[in-house]
Amino acid sequence: MQVLLRPYRSDEFDRICDIRGLDSLERRNRFKARLENGDQWFDHYLHLAIESDGVLVGDFQLRHCDRTRPDGAWDMGLELAEECRGLGIGTHALKVGTKYAFEHGAHRLEGSTDVNNAAMRRVFEKAGWNFEGILHALFIEDGQPQDYYSYAITKFD
Repeated sequence: MQVLLRPYRSDEFDRICDIRGLDSLERRNRFKARLENGDQWFDHYLHLAIESDGVLVGDFQLRHCDRTRPDGAWDMGLELAEECRGLGIGTHALKVGTKYAFEHGAHRLEGSTDVNNAAMRRVFEKAGWNFEGILHALFIEDGQPQDYYSYAITKFD
């Protein structure tokens, strides 16, 4: 299996919106503005296409906000198409994304997942990331607090 990260092509917009579940015009337009910059940062985001064996299968996000985080401490997100989950693609994408981040200025990369997302917790662990704790009530969904497991890796690990 070959997994790589690359800039998006314009013809992939609808597919990646479907993968990410972007169902409102506002969310799609906001995402489109980020993608129009290719492989350049926009509003503290960088989105890269996850390609497996020549097919677009997901989105890898890097985030760094110089107002709230120290230089080199970045956050990541990973979203895969449903039909591509459980095949090892997420683990490969996380490893490739970690390497990319460290080669482009990060010294620390963080990520989190809902406490009920056992598959993503396994991805973090298989990719060599360290569990750092629980982020209590990180999100509120339908009035209910959602806890997230926090993971990180540094280029010094």
